[in-house]
Amino acid sequence: MQEDIEIYVLSCPTEKIITWLESTFTLIDKSSPSPLCTKATIAVDNNEIEVTILEQAAGKRFTSIWFDSDKTPWEDDIACAKQAFEALNCEVRCNFQGWEEEGNQDPDQWWRINSHEEGPFIWN
Repeated sequence: MQEDIEIYVLSCPTEKIITWLESTFTLIDKSSPSPLCTKATIAVDNNEIEVTILEQAAGKRFTSIWFDSDKTPWEDDIACAKQAFEALNCEVRCNFQGWEEEGNQDPDQWWRINSHEEGPFIWN
């Protein structure tokens, strides 16, 4: 189980992301600390999870969705990315292996899901 889950969605409006969260989980709270940042609290199996949605997180077109909990319903970033792609129908990217402090992974190695393909690629 990962400590947290983070995915990046391409050209996907925050409101569409919130709608996905509302239809998948119980939305407890939502706020917008800044024009590009939305924070939400969702409930999953009696656990509250903080979610941060940050627009323009990677270039102008990618929005980060960060689930700050090890209690998410997904085993890893890729499982979350697959569900997000199904729900949002926009390209989703995530770290290929999950983040590890002592890992020797390539920091540019990512996983991409879009309507044309799914698989590892180098994002730089």
